Amino acid sequence: MQRFISSVALLLLLCVTAFRCEQEDFIIDAPYSCSKTGGLEGTWRLQAYQNIDSRKLEEDPDPSGRGVVFTFKEEGEAGTIKGHTVANEVFGSYQKADACQLLNVTFGGTKVAEPTSWSAKAWTAMNSATGYEIYTSKDRKDQLSIYYNNRSERMIFKRQ
Repeated sequence: MQRFISSVALLLLLCVTAFRCEQEDFIIDAPYSCSKTGGLEGTWRLQAYQNIDSRKLEEDPDPSGRGVVFTFKEEGEAGTIKGHTVANEVFGSYQKADACQLLNVTFGGTKVAEPTSWSAKAWTAMNSATGYEIYTSKDRKDQLSIYYNNRSERMIFKRQ
């Protein structure tokens, strides 16, 4: 009887965990790609910021608005960034290294005040970016995470 109860409890725990994972669209555990030769290239829209420890999400307050969109182009380990925040045109460059590292990230653009703290946060996040990972979710849409603030936080993007 004890073994039966343990088995049922384990099965119940697995079901609850599986359901919870499906509900957390932004939390994906297995990286798809983070090699120096593959990756960031393409156009990505920022969906959320996430604190890694608390897993708390700060999602786009206007998902159908202009938003924060970056286009990455790469040539080997070097890449460029072009795009926009809610109020500004942005540009930059970076180098990729082993272990999903971003090095020598530069980021700038026009200097109009951002209308929300959410879009303004993209500036500070990109200026302290240190790593990235690309994931494929269950519905086969790519997600890009760019880590910043000593990898304690990340920006989560969806491929456009």
